Amino acid sequence: MSRFIALGIAPIIGLALMVSGFAPGAAVAADIALVIGNHNYKQAPDAESAEIDAREVAAALEDGGYDVTLGIDMTRREMRNQLSRFADKIGTADNVVVYFSGHAIRSDGVTYLAPVDQQNRSLVQVVLDGLPLDLILRLAQSKPGRAVVFIDAAQFEGFAPNANAEPGLATIEPREGVLIVSAAAPGRAIRRRDARGSTFARDVVAKFLAPRACAMDAVRSMSAPAWSTGAVRPGLRLVTRRGARVEAGTGGGSTIGDPVAVEAALRLSRTQRRDIQENLSLLGHDPRGIDGAFGPGTRTAIRLWQRANNLTESGYLTDEQVALLLRQSREAGSTPTNSASTSRDDDYWARTGALGTGDGYRAYLGRHSDGQHAVEARDGLKRMARFNTDLAARRELEDWRFAETNDRRADYRDYLDRYPTGIWQPEAQARMGELAGTSTPAPADPAAEEAAMALTRNDRLSVEQRLNYLGFSPGTQDGFFDNNARRAIEGYQRSRNFQPTGYVDNPTIARLLDETAGVQTGIIIDGATVLRKLLGGG
Repeated sequence: MSRFIALGIAPIIGLALMVSGFAPGAAVAADIALVIGNHNYKQAPDAESAEIDAREVAAALEDGGYDVTLGIDMTRREMRNQLSRFADKIGTADNVVVYFSGHAIRSDGVTYLAPVDQQNRSLVQVVLDGLPLDLILRLAQSKPGRAVVFIDAAQFEGFAPNANAEPGLATIEPREGVLIVSAAAPGRAIRRRDARGSTFARDVVAKFLAPRACAMDAVRSMSAPAWSTGAVRPGLRLVTRRGARVEAGTGGGSTIGDPVAVEAALRLSRTQRRDIQENLSLLGHDPRGIDGAFGPGTRTAIRLWQRANNLTESGYLTDEQVALLLRQSREAGSTPTNSASTSRDDDYWARTGALGTGDGYRAYLGRHSDGQHAVEARDGLKRMARFNTDLAARRELEDWRFAETNDRRADYRDYLDRYPTGIWQPEAQARMGELAGTSTPAPADPAAEEAAMALTRNDRLSVEQRLNYLGFSPGTQDGFFDNNARRAIEGYQRSRNFQPTGYVDNPTIARLLDETAGVQTGIIIDGATVLRKLLGGG
């Protein structure tokens, strides 16, 4: 504590602790949450998925009845003000959730969550700019057994290391009554998914924030390399029912007239949101990414589409508008034309890889791993790795050389898990196929390949049932491929050494049918339609 006092941090901690339990006029809230997603950093590479993740988690918490304090791209001042407002509510709270996505800095064993204006050229800047993780944990500890803190701040591309600090998380000591869940263990770096929601956020929403999900059961089912310490009371359920926020906010009245509530009541899945974004793009309204997260780009695209159709420009959709959008996109063509797809590829390349920077190349590959300029992007990164002009590329080269030297499928798999759209991704996939005695090249467009199969609902139901029989839980088996089904398909493909796209193709279905050919119990649909397609029959 003497280090904090000397640097002027003690008054901040004291204020936050004071208002956490004793501030007059604190807001009354049964469950509260603080969610921060810092993406656009001034002194470090962008944390590409941070905003997407934060908004998705915040939406799930709000839908579960939480009073959410949400902050996006927050400065030092804004983060501390946000924390103070959050602390005002803790005294009357029931369950408490904190979710931070962005960069972190560790110095002298202390972790600081970085605002977007964080600097790290000196020790003073590191300590005074950053928000100590310890402060958040102390606030959470005021609700023992009912507080969960999620941290996604352990990325490769963070602040440049120096004598004062390093990027990532320092050792996190468990706090009594607080469950701490991190995207990776302290000291371990992972790659943030470029411009797409992360696996970590997806797991938080699906496993912790599902209705009546037990928090301690959820933590045991998190996808690697997620890490946790501490615990909450047995049987704690962060969310007991969906739609609680809308019901509470209406006071028993109608939600008609409130566009946010009307869209929330639709309970669009991530897959449905992604379909809406694709439809908007097809109709000429660019959502700035097809990722299933409705950020500013998507809201603008919706408003422009509404304007073109003489609708109220709210930026939020109704059930009738979703149906109209789908109908218009079908009339325009069920999938984008090759020329439109190529144009989007070229436009994104011009904004990223064409700049000739390591971050630009990686940004392009993150969205277009097999795109028109993928070879050029990978060649550029290979040159940077060889001449040691890009730290991240150099680190990836070292990991690739390790896998190549050992020449084992497990090491190539580890490389691909760490760098799913990496510099040597094609070589790793090809070599894994050779070692397995098969070739599994990545499909150019897995979604289009699945669409071309024209699967019926019974076909999809058959796939879901067979996946479930083999232990890859697809969630509700209803013939619709939602997020749970996509994850099950991806897990099955990964375990069979296929390209893990999450979309079915001929080899995936052929293997699935073969493995469940003699099974009767639990398989209601026989899959004959699918089999005829695979064999080229009628």
